[in-house]
Amino acid sequence: MAYRVEIAKSAELQLEALYLWVVDRAPIQGAAWFNRLERAILSLDMNPERCPISPESFDSNHPVRVLNFGRSPHVYHVFFNVDNSSKVVRIVHVRRGARQRPAPGELKAE
Repeated sequence: MAYRVEIAKSAELQLEALYLWVVDRAPIQGAAWFNRLERAILSLDMNPERCPISPESFDSNHPVRVLNFGRSPHVYHVFFNVDNSSKVVRIVHVRRGARQRPAPGELKAE
């Protein structure tokens, strides 16, 4: 059964900033790259548990999983929770892999 993919407001703002950044630097290729990222995120509607639990996950009852998108050194991490009872995947944080690891507070849905 398919899951519904929801994006937390904070993650939505991160994605918007990322989109503006990539299309500013490469209008055509940047938009195509972002569309692939968006499709990868939406693909979490099927079998989201294929992605590993993030090392930054701090709550064993509600683990945070991570979808890694891109090729090194330009990998982006999409952090999300899975609610199997309501069949919802909630994107909680998006960040470039080269940045410092997220703090636990950054991985909570708002």
